[in-house]
Amino acid sequence: MRGLAMAAILATSAATAAEATTLDFVASYGLDAALSAGGSNFHPQGLGYDEATGELLFAQQGVGTIHATDLTGAIQSARSTGYSHTTSVAADGTRYFFSDYTANSSGLDVLAMDKAAGSPAGFSSETAAFGGYPIDVRDGTLYRTESSGGYSWGALTQIRISSLATPDVIDRVVTLDTSLGLGDIAIDLDHNAVWALDYAGSASIRRFDLTTGLQLAAFDLGLDGLDAGLTYADGRLYHYDWIGGSGSTLSVYGIAATAVPLPASGLLLAAGLGVAGWVRRRG
Repeated sequence: MRGLAMAAILATSAATAAEATTLDFVASYGLDAALSAGGSNFHPQGLGYDEATGELLFAQQGVGTIHATDLTGAIQSARSTGYSHTTSVAADGTRYFFSDYTANSSGLDVLAMDKAAGSPAGFSSETAAFGGYPIDVRDGTLYRTESSGGYSWGALTQIRISSLATPDVIDRVVTLDTSLGLGDIAIDLDHNAVWALDYAGSASIRRFDLTTGLQLAAFDLGLDGLDAGLTYADGRLYHYDWIGGSGSTLSVYGIAATAVPLPASGLLLAAGLGVAGWVRRRG
């Protein structure tokens, strides 16, 4: 019986804490005119993070260039892709990856190219009309949504997960608890989370559980989600607000997580202590 009482108390302690998340505005940076090029053509511009170099990656439609910047948005390098309908960008140690729908159903949706030299080549065999969708690469894994099937990303809800070694093998699909589409995604392995930007002109940033897809938090920041990008790096979120011609900005938000008691924790603790007291009386 003492074992039963201890088990009750241990179960209680394991269920007494949850995590509350806040986003704290850190800074906003005006971006170089090269990151305000024209041409959005119904899809967001792309923002990614290169874990190997610690740089942000910007991809704009109609430009055919991946710009690498520091974490304030200052351009460090540029790499031509030769593609004109790029929608998302990512990287691993040696390659850039980008999604594109230049040829619609006649062209591949995800391409890769060496960071230093050479032309892009198909990375995944997937093709779809109006392809080009949010992607992210973290720790040797490719994360991408389902194909949109149209110019709008308002119906996107899934994260498909595959190894970079076998991109055409989908190892797992996570369906996110949202009806607002996905303007961009940011994978946060530090918190086992997917951060997503609504596909809306006044968008919230939402945090989802990377395992279950459940929404854990929402932040109504009124951000652009139609012509914008979102990425995660070292405990911070970066939002790219693209403005054609001039005036694009990069905003940075710090992530803070604190443990809070679950609503029922007091009742559970009382129940556990009650069991312990009953055992003492019986003994």
